[in-house]
Amino acid sequence: MYQYIGVDVSNQTLQVFDGLRDFTFSNEIKLKEFDLFIRDWKKKIKQSESNDIELVIIFEPTGPYSSYLRDYCSRKNIKAHIMNPMQSSYFAKASGNRSKSDPIDARMLYSYHIMLNHKKCLVPILTDQVKKLSSYLKSYQLLIKTETAFQNHYQSTEREGSASKTLIKVLKKGIQHIQKDKDQVLEEAISYIKADLVLAESYQNLSSIPGVGPLTSINLLIHFLKFPTANRNQLTSLAGLDPAVKTSGTSLNKKPHISKRGNTLLRKTLYCAAISGIQCNPDLAKQYEHLQERKKPKKVALVAIMRQILLMSHSLYLEKRKYEVREMKNAKPILNIS
Repeated sequence: MYQYIGVDVSNQTLQVFDGLRDFTFSNEIKLKEFDLFIRDWKKKIKQSESNDIELVIIFEPTGPYSSYLRDYCSRKNIKAHIMNPMQSSYFAKASGNRSKSDPIDARMLYSYHIMLNHKKCLVPILTDQVKKLSSYLKSYQLLIKTETAFQNHYQSTEREGSASKTLIKVLKKGIQHIQKDKDQVLEEAISYIKADLVLAESYQNLSSIPGVGPLTSINLLIHFLKFPTANRNQLTSLAGLDPAVKTSGTSLNKKPHISKRGNTLLRKTLYCAAISGIQCNPDLAKQYEHLQERKKPKKVALVAIMRQILLMSHSLYLEKRKYEVREMKNAKPILNIS
């Protein structure tokens, strides 16, 4: 049996709703006030309920503000549903919530438990390794966004012809500097991985797949470290590669597509790995050809290859072995999304 708590996270506080009452606690390291509340809450539930109770905390990822709560769930082995902000926004509108405040948001998050798929409620895993590697990836992602902004600005000023030569040089140097920073961050992340024998072996096994580069390998490694107990379907869903179907009414009778609710950077790197894989990996090339022969659209075939790389990588990660190219005369479609 499950019991739920909705938590709205802000910089200073945790606004909590347990189905009956509202509470406010300080959002601080270790969450001592919140921990005392959870202990007392569990005791009361055990006294009133004869069945075993499993707690699920529902909250939104609010950048660094939610890190303490995520860490708390990890340390206390408490399941959590970390709700996509867009999803919570749609749910709030559908629930008729016109006003917005911390108590209202906490109640809204609690109410979402009626929609939950309990198989997707997992204990967040935040080891020192995950934190360290995630910090590298977040920094790399920030540099990508900064580089894109610089390049867009550089191209616009160059086409307009209004910028001086000095300004053009400054922008060029800025782009070059960001590119060097990106390389340095990636090198440091790889050095950190290679310093640990277990991580180094897993990284080498993932990198052994033709088409999977360093950035994709690091993303996959973090994904598997974060969710060590997740099964194949859960890993696919957490990566946002699970199919979503809209067939309600004639206006919504659209083709199936992926949910895109998971890790955005992981999907981007898997997409690059799929493009590269169908060119240099015989197994993936045959899978792609088979899907093309079945008249599958290019996007559908690429999503199938992305999912294949994800699940194949997970098998290598669990079995602690390198990838081996094999002959696949009768390749079958990987992802049923037509």
